[in-house]
Amino acid sequence: MENRWSALMSLCGKEREYQASGRHPKLLRLVSEQIDHLGREIGFSERQIKTREFRAEKSDGRIVRIIVDSKPPVV
Repeated sequence: MENRWSALMSLCGKEREYQASGRHPKLLRLVSEQIDHLGREIGFSERQIKTREFRAEKSDGRIVRIIVDSKPPVV
């Protein structure tokens, strides 16, 4: 879980960087797709993935659980 969480956080950082710079639109699209895929793989809701609201609970510096959205999706 630690590795996937670290990868997700790293990708989110890159996504923000590419969005802020306005450069590298193809890389931005690729990174965004990877975030979507990894977010689903970890178990986040579609709302959390879309809004990039990823949260996890840590204990002793290690991820102990992923905090998954309990709200039903808004249609």
